[in-house]
Amino acid sequence: MTITIKDLPKISLNEWYAGTHWSERKRIKDVYKLIIRSKNLPKFTEPCEVDYLFTFQSRPLDCSNCVAMLKMIEDCLFPKDGIKVVRRIGITSRKGIEDTVTIQIL
Repeated sequence: MTITIKDLPKISLNEWYAGTHWSERKRIKDVYKLIIRSKNLPKFTEPCEVDYLFTFQSRPLDCSNCVAMLKMIEDCLFPKDGIKVVRRIGITSRKGIEDTVTIQIL
């Protein structure tokens, strides 16, 4: 299954942990939940592998800095995101026409 989500807030892992107050982190996570859950996507519970392609209209983040966004997305899509369900992830980041994340669940 392939899922594309637009307009999620761009959050760098460096920014996330560089002293951002917990209340601001919670607010951002709530925004992610609202956007992703509004798509009425299924909850995935079967073992799978997941590839994330992040595209950014300006100043793309490097792959490892996309991890904060990836984790918030994963928490919304996978009720139990342990090793028994999410067996592998792949992250790609590049410049694009708009800010999107395309998620391929294999």
